[in-house]
Amino acid sequence: MPSKCPVHALPVPFDEGYFADPYPTYAKLREDAPIHRVCLPEGPPVWLVTRYDDVAELLKDRRLVRNRRHANSDYESELLPVLVREGNLHMEDGELHTRLRRFMNFAFTPKRIAMLRTRIEQETDRLLDEIEARGGGDLMHLLAAPLPIQITIDLLGIPRDMGGNFRGWSDAMLGGVIEEARTAGKQLIEFIYQLVARKRENPDDDLMSHWVHGKDEEGHGLSEQEMVGMTFFLVLGGYDTTVGSMGSTILALLTQPDKAQRLREHPELIPDAVEEMLRWDGSAHNALRRFAVEDMEICGTQVKAGDTVILSISSANRDPARFPDPDVLDFDREDKQHWSFGRGAHHCPGKELARIEIQIMVEKLLTRFPDLKLAIAREEIEWRPNYLIRSPRRIPVTVR
Repeated sequence: MPSKCPVHALPVPFDEGYFADPYPTYAKLREDAPIHRVCLPEGPPVWLVTRYDDVAELLKDRRLVRNRRHANSDYESELLPVLVREGNLHMEDGELHTRLRRFMNFAFTPKRIAMLRTRIEQETDRLLDEIEARGGGDLMHLLAAPLPIQITIDLLGIPRDMGGNFRGWSDAMLGGVIEEARTAGKQLIEFIYQLVARKRENPDDDLMSHWVHGKDEEGHGLSEQEMVGMTFFLVLGGYDTTVGSMGSTILALLTQPDKAQRLREHPELIPDAVEEMLRWDGSAHNALRRFAVEDMEICGTQVKAGDTVILSISSANRDPARFPDPDVLDFDREDKQHWSFGRGAHHCPGKELARIEIQIMVEKLLTRFPDLKLAIAREEIEWRPNYLIRSPRRIPVTVR
């Protein structure tokens, strides 16, 4: 490799310190070089891109794709079931991705979003009633996790008698323990097959029924495998990133009470505040994974066909070349172009729903509990050991 190649020689320390606060590591990486060769906990080395402008350019580069069939033979995710590696919106490109996205868009029509807004408000009120009755508790367990779970259940049209351990499955698949992840993935897939069969016999006005019975412009429907992949993507990708972002948002307000009070007094600031909190500490840290389809140069470094390239969202969102004083949470920040929902063809299809969920949660939580306080020291908060999706394990609070 050429001597000019800016490759970081040391691996990123994926330890408790990193998971608790990865931003000093990102700052060192950005300052050292725009691209680094790092070793992930579960696989071979990958390229990590850390600067805002580079991430922006590479998001548009068609030589970087999402489908794993373009990966080197030594790349293999042990955490993701084989059945959802094809026909999954998160992992397809080109015409197939466009086709799958049209079906995913059934979930986010203006009519459905309006209906879900009402459900989000109702479910948030119900959860806050329970928290108030308890006098506090763990807001991850009592609010941040159950709220998006219930909205996902409503969206898919899952009958109450079917149950479904979405939180347990998601936690296991992103928890870093390979055997637990495999078991959870198999259980979720079995559940999805049962749901597809139910909706084939008893359709309703819900997303899964639209997927089972719907057709595209050419009269083609989704295959059963595509329905499994799409549902898997919605449950794991959409739910878990929202839970993590809700947790980080709650924690930001608890640890900076002056900012929480400002939002109580000026709730009209909440939409902009949520955008800033998503920039400052969003959940999708290193979730933008791409594979090079040909030999190419990235940031002055030679990258070979099949190499894995990770575009670090959270590092880009704290890049001082784009955001002045990036480590400061500033609700008045004018630049709101963060990468937390991606960009371009692969942007998050549920971003507006996620925004609405977080905004409603913030307004109702702060209004209901003027004396809301963290029950432990900030340093005692534990974070899930996952480099893809950042999320607190617990946020214990008191409300009176």
